Amino acid sequence: MQRQIALSDHSCRLPQASGDARVASSQHKNACTARLLPTSPTWRRTAGPSTSRVPIATLAKTLGRPNANALRCSAVEQGRDQAHACAHLQRQVDRLTKLLDTLQAASCWHDKVLALQDDPGTQAFFSSYRHKDLLLQELVSLSAEEVYTILCLPAMSQEHVLTSPLSEGTSFRTSVQQLASTLKRVDTFYNSIGGLLGYHRKCLQIMLERTDQQTAAPGQAAEEVTFHMPRGPDLAGPLGRQLAAESAAAGLEALPHMAEIYPLGGAGDRLGLKCEHTGEGLPVAVLPYCGRPLLESLIRDVQAREYLYFKLHGVQQMTPIAIMTSDAKDNHRRVTEFITQCDWFGRGKESFRLFRQPLVPLVSAADGKWLVPQGLAPILKPGGHGAIWKLMLDEGIFSWMYQHDREAAIVRQISNPMAGTDATLLSLSGAGYADSRSFGFASCPRVVGAAEGMNVLLERKVRRPDGRVEHAYNVTNVEYTEFEKQGICDVPAAPGSQYSCFPANTNVLYVGLKAAELAVRAGVESGGGAALPGMILNTSKTTTYTDAHSGQEHSVPAGRMECTMQNLVDSLAQHFQEAVPSQRHGELNTFVVYNQRSRVTSSAKRKRPPGSLKIHQTPDGSFLDLQRNARDMLLRCRCDVPQLPEVKDYLDHGPSFIFLFHPSLGPLWDVVAQKVQGGSLAPKSEMVVEVAEACLRQVHVDGSLRIHADNVMGGTEHALAVNYNQIRSRHDLQLRQRSSRMLWHGEVLSGATAGGHSSGLALPLHEELSNIVGNGMAETSRPHREDQVQGQRLVYSNRCGRVVLDNVTVQNRGVDWAHAGNIYWQHMVHRHESCSIFLHGRSEFAASNVSLRGDQTFNVPDGFKMTVSAGHNGVIRQSLERLQAEPSWQWKYTMGTDKNIQLHMEEASSVHQCSAMASDVPPLSYVI
Repeated sequence: MQRQIALSDHSCRLPQASGDARVASSQHKNACTARLLPTSPTWRRTAGPSTSRVPIATLAKTLGRPNANALRCSAVEQGRDQAHACAHLQRQVDRLTKLLDTLQAASCWHDKVLALQDDPGTQAFFSSYRHKDLLLQELVSLSAEEVYTILCLPAMSQEHVLTSPLSEGTSFRTSVQQLASTLKRVDTFYNSIGGLLGYHRKCLQIMLERTDQQTAAPGQAAEEVTFHMPRGPDLAGPLGRQLAAESAAAGLEALPHMAEIYPLGGAGDRLGLKCEHTGEGLPVAVLPYCGRPLLESLIRDVQAREYLYFKLHGVQQMTPIAIMTSDAKDNHRRVTEFITQCDWFGRGKESFRLFRQPLVPLVSAADGKWLVPQGLAPILKPGGHGAIWKLMLDEGIFSWMYQHDREAAIVRQISNPMAGTDATLLSLSGAGYADSRSFGFASCPRVVGAAEGMNVLLERKVRRPDGRVEHAYNVTNVEYTEFEKQGICDVPAAPGSQYSCFPANTNVLYVGLKAAELAVRAGVESGGGAALPGMILNTSKTTTYTDAHSGQEHSVPAGRMECTMQNLVDSLAQHFQEAVPSQRHGELNTFVVYNQRSRVTSSAKRKRPPGSLKIHQTPDGSFLDLQRNARDMLLRCRCDVPQLPEVKDYLDHGPSFIFLFHPSLGPLWDVVAQKVQGGSLAPKSEMVVEVAEACLRQVHVDGSLRIHADNVMGGTEHALAVNYNQIRSRHDLQLRQRSSRMLWHGEVLSGATAGGHSSGLALPLHEELSNIVGNGMAETSRPHREDQVQGQRLVYSNRCGRVVLDNVTVQNRGVDWAHAGNIYWQHMVHRHESCSIFLHGRSEFAASNVSLRGDQTFNVPDGFKMTVSAGHNGVIRQSLERLQAEPSWQWKYTMGTDKNIQLHMEEASSVHQCSAMASDVPPLSYVI
């Protein structure tokens, strides 16, 4: 297979070399050399012995060694050992392949058990196992499928899992049952490749591929691969703001048809989170980032986009959210308990689906043996976020999303709180949904040497045995562990640049649900593909454990087979008879949207070692990027903000300011810039705005200002009180949107179908209502099904806290920046003084032409408006008045012809007038 790497012209602003950079590699993966030519922007890989220079440190260790023959003998012996290991792995693969062929003929689990009993490995194990009778006694109590998974262990040479001694106080029966349950889940998930046996065989095959020097099999279709720079809109480029506005507007129109998917199953070992009370490891989802768990931050981002949609259309949407968990660190239980304690964030249990990915065993890179620290308990880890697609099929998640009228979804990882910044997610949704695309990436520049993948446009030129040539295209991800295998050199795009030739894969994704489901179904039938995308076995990391047999501590290279969710896209390639011109690469079904890096990704996935200045992918680094984004946004608001410090100064003394806000204040920065105008933040000041309805003009903060609303976007109602109004308001909008979508794609609206309804449109209102409250509107006495809808629901409305600060100066001692207990990324800081405004329920706070000095606290009760003004001799005057039914002011959102959202403040008189004109339509929060 011949590989090329080409840098095509594109609209991304990434720094790049002129011309094309191409890499050609032979079929001998490990016998290649890469050389960057100083006078040319190209490099080539040519077959032959490696001519790479040996590092000086390595040369120093070898200089002066007297016995060169000993070194040669050692190399020969090492080669023989490697050849022996490869032969051993190959024999295991061949034996497992033969066994899987035999098992394929079995019609039921009982027959499979009988087939395994005849396996030589199983027979050898039971003939020598001294606790055979005890094990057989326990197997009797298991199901046939569970017995099958236990017998798979000796059949694939992993009998040491059963023979290793148990830890003191451990029940043999309980351990067998837990092991059988775990293995059963692995067997079920990997059924498309042969279950548990197929999983282990695939691990061995990947290990063999790394040392296998064989050429492609005769008769295999010849394939030439070229990697191009993906083309796509650049939201950070010269025309970025207008592009962002247009694509975000399209994303808002797509919102009623979008879902969210969160892979939370990772173990998060690199963060080292521990429970303060029990010392148990904690999942990444509960990392206290900016004062709240990371999962809550993702939910707030969803609500902010829904609230923006509500302000534009007057309709509340409830985005369904699918969350993949795992049993690692008790992840599933902890996440479920957290969401339940939060009352499902006011969204209802029915808007969430939680499903668990299986844990898989770690295998040694030396011989493929599972690592076993204690009997019947191998080391288990999640099998990668790529498991999410098949689990969504197995668990009915695709069908559940279709029931909610969803056609596409945004996928984002829990460790990246930055993806919701400004227009990133709305633009990604708009770029994908408007043109009915199948898969998309939010991408950004990638630093050379970073431990992250690359986004490339993959072109495969396949010459079939009959001579036909076919061109297949799709944007894809190449993991950093696979660069060498794919013939990619991680070098700068231009001499002296810190950025690599290709942009970063951020795992912020758009996916068309129907395209994904069809690809996964095809993968299940074929035994791979989209069912298990991007399978890799990363054994570069060392695992330390105490061996159950010897009791000795070992540190060995080990890994587990992982799937990568983004490589589902490799099953969505488009095929053409001719090559697609580079200027049309941006029109493909798979796509990329570019943005500034800090607005797409800044993950918090690893703990910073004490004293280290390396903050990439740490909570410290993520928080610094969060403040960089805050500064950029405030500058757009024409607010004076200090520069942020260098990394060392930041780690030693904290950031030069702290600005945090609820995403519903925007989430688009152009919306925020109409609510926050002018003003300043003095160095070492803090400002927190936990409110959506705010008007801040010429607010100058020298110290600490905190504004907190209990009801940021509206109030809560019992679920049964809001169903009717949600359906009523949603119904008319669905008619408009679906009609508009048909016209967008050039379709003609058909007349009534045989059933009497317009094809593809929403159900008539009385039929949709009957799905909730019974058989039609007439049966008003029919009781509600309280088992279907329970708890409180957040209802977006005017029943929220509001604040107006006009020409206000806040001056106090603020944060105690010298306090040793400050943890800035957690927003856990100690303060000398602060000006705090607490808005309870539906309340308002207004201050103008006043200086608020010293430690001040304003508590505004529910249903009241507090006005603060300057009295004689600088005395602060406060007045409290009861609010009318409607707020004294509100922001009116409209979509401009240029796709920019415009805000206009409506005072009380116009608010009452609008309410009177629309009196025939009850507010969403009222019960009809």
